[in-house]
Amino acid sequence: MEKRKCEIEHWENIKSDMKYPKEDNNEGYVYGIYLLDGDDIIEAEWFKTDEERFQAIKKYNLEVVNP
Repeated sequence: MEKRKCEIEHWENIKSDMKYPKEDNNEGYVYGIYLLDGDDIIEAEWFKTDEERFQAIKKYNLEVVNP
């Protein structure tokens, strides 16, 4: 069975790209995973810690396609 692919993201990048207010911290959920279907993002999930994010990646057997 082929692994589902994902990209990891950090809220600071989104905040900067989208020009969100400096104080916006996404309620502390700053470590993200984008689930992919080909090159398309089909879902985003956010976590409060990097450890939680990588536990989800391992649990769902995801392949991270960006560094």
